[in-house]
Amino acid sequence: MKKKNVKNFTYEGLGFPIELTNVEMLLIDEEWCPKVDVKKISENVMRLLPFQEERLTGSQIHFIRIYFEMSLRKFAKEVVKESHMAVSKWEKFNHKSTNMDSNTEIMLRLFIFEKICVKTAKEKKAFFDNYQLIKDAPLLKKWPKISLAAA
Repeated sequence: MKKKNVKNFTYEGLGFPIELTNVEMLLIDEEWCPKVDVKKISENVMRLLPFQEERLTGSQIHFIRIYFEMSLRKFAKEVVKESHMAVSKWEKFNHKSTNMDSNTEIMLRLFIFEKICVKTAKEKKAFFDNYQLIKDAPLLKKWPKISLAAA
């Protein structure tokens, strides 16, 4: 089997383009195919999505929902607190920004961060405590001191 390395490769197996570097390619049936660990790529992408500077796209919303193995209705009700029709509409934006409410997108990013990046009981408690402080901050006269113990 023939092999080669590609310095920069755009992988679209998750439904949206991901730039990979130094990808081993295999010649299969006269076509060059990337040798990648899709599970590892999915996990790494999920860790990065909450910090992405651009707004989430429809394809990314679909990926997030499928990654967490949620139906449209469950994702809509439990994660973004919207109708399943709204989620379906966002997903149809494909590679374009969904135009969802920015507060909804922030809540979705926090959901991803909590599910993927917060592992220990101490981290979960610090995350929840800080989340509550941030959520309630506009009601306070001054900003509270936030613990960064879980960071």
